[in-house]
Amino acid sequence: MKHPSDSQRSSNRFGVLLTALPLIGAAWACSGEAGDRTPMASSGSTSSNGSNGNTNGDGSTTTGSGGGTSDSTNGSGTTAGDTGSGGSGPVSFNLDCDAPAVGSATLRLLTRQEFESTINAVFPAVAGQWQSSLPANQVSAAGFDNSASNQVGNQYAELLLETAENVADAATASSALGNLLPCSSSAPDRSCAEQYVTDYGQRLFRRPLTQEEKDRYLGFFDEALEAADFEAAIKWITVGLIQSPAAVYRSEIGTDMGDGTRQLTAYELATELAYTYTGAPPNAELLASAERGDLGFAALQGDLTSLAQTMLESEAGKQTVQRFFEGYLGYTRVASTQKPGVDGFDGAKLDMLEETRAFIDNVVFQSSGGVRDLLTSPNTNPSSTLATFYGNGFPAPSSDYASVQRPAGQGIGILAQGAFLASHANADSSSPTKRGLFAYMNLLCQEKPELPANVPELAPAEPGVKTTRQRYEETHAGTGVCKNCHTKFDPIGFGFEHFDQAGRYRDNEQGLDIDPSGRVLDSEGNELFAFDSQEALMTNLVDQAIVYQCFSAYLATYAFGTAESCLGSTRAADLEAGSIGIADAYAALTAEPHFTTRTNE
Repeated sequence: MKHPSDSQRSSNRFGVLLTALPLIGAAWACSGEAGDRTPMASSGSTSSNGSNGNTNGDGSTTTGSGGGTSDSTNGSGTTAGDTGSGGSGPVSFNLDCDAPAVGSATLRLLTRQEFESTINAVFPAVAGQWQSSLPANQVSAAGFDNSASNQVGNQYAELLLETAENVADAATASSALGNLLPCSSSAPDRSCAEQYVTDYGQRLFRRPLTQEEKDRYLGFFDEALEAADFEAAIKWITVGLIQSPAAVYRSEIGTDMGDGTRQLTAYELATELAYTYTGAPPNAELLASAERGDLGFAALQGDLTSLAQTMLESEAGKQTVQRFFEGYLGYTRVASTQKPGVDGFDGAKLDMLEETRAFIDNVVFQSSGGVRDLLTSPNTNPSSTLATFYGNGFPAPSSDYASVQRPAGQGIGILAQGAFLASHANADSSSPTKRGLFAYMNLLCQEKPELPANVPELAPAEPGVKTTRQRYEETHAGTGVCKNCHTKFDPIGFGFEHFDQAGRYRDNEQGLDIDPSGRVLDSEGNELFAFDSQEALMTNLVDQAIVYQCFSAYLATYAFGTAESCLGSTRAADLEAGSIGIADAYAALTAEPHFTTRTNE
């Protein structure tokens, strides 16, 4: 049996002591640096819901198989992995915004994707040579995984330590350390360690380290060097840096201006810009701009929007917008969805994902399109396999995911695509409730009612005997407990009834006539309009001002990690008028007061 050397045992003992110290998120969060507004780290709770995510952006949970006997509106938040505590329950937006508001100061935990992008950017020489053990982030009621309420819990802290050690092992391997720290080959001494702490500390913290922080990490180095060698000492410094709250949280605390507001520092602005518009940490150029104070001047001059637009033109920038739509539409659940009665679905569902991504790219970036284009475009972007799966004369593209015009009368816009429709359906039937709830909550920003007691189960599907609409109306529109809630959104969902559970257009349902008519109500229960098809539903919806106000609220919630009222409402009217597109509206959030300022409350 091979026994560890004394040096190895000392190094391991030192590692345990060293890595325990940076895990002081609660104490640091309540220190003078963070102020009293920041929540302490939560102990968390271990729970997971797999890969299916959030139903309809409403906090409810849908299994991959859907289930054909129950279709209620229940839900209280989705937890993917354990990041501690976070938002749950229905999301509620205040759209009555006379003026843009400023929200609270906060620390925002990096998402798993942001953390991985950060490590790869900071240590490019070992990209692909380490593994992340971090869990998926908790999904908010709005459907996004970047909520400012997410905190470090016990499980997350343990997995962060495991991941940090994995990164540090790769970074200090003989094949990598010389590239990351050239002086380690020629002069592996305290001066070299100081260079490492200064350089890589700034990259991980997105700001220069204070002298106190440098002294602390160099003190770790001195102790480690007594117990092990230079490489081991650098390894444990790396582990400590990666676990620091300054690395895993984005600071949006700012400087107290004495007037009830806090102005974000130039480094905080650089960090906010980079993660909001590229999903990655600020690069050297952006950090240099922060050091010179250029970003503060740019904020005064309104030039942050130009910087954001440039970032969105990059591939990383486009991916941040794609991630918004993944959360907002909930369409990626199709990848884990099963439709046992639909031949060819398993071979088509991944193509559905790519169809929607290509459509978003075409509308948002290639055409600079807006919300109206998104919801009413007659085009889509299928693969040849997917066009065959859709059938009914669906045209094949010239190449996979090239744009084609949909057959007349077979739906318009992104809500007529297979990925959305199959994700918002049951395993054995369509779901007017799920599809209607999406429009009710994500297009009209109406709050999902609380589930009453003793909800009856939906009758099983009866192909060729009753249509889906008939089953839903018998259970939901009668005199029972379901009526008060379901009459608000089921009639919207009936507009999608020409699409089956797999997102395919159907002229009839097992030989039975389909009735796709319905109505849309306002928040007071008054009829906004009636419709007789999915096309009529969408063309009427895009004439409603609330749709643009609602979309702006979701866009701001994604960017800022909070659903606080009126943080991103300024350009909603421009979206409605069609004078700006979705990408420009997202970039324009940099001009909102909340992007640079926080309250002291």
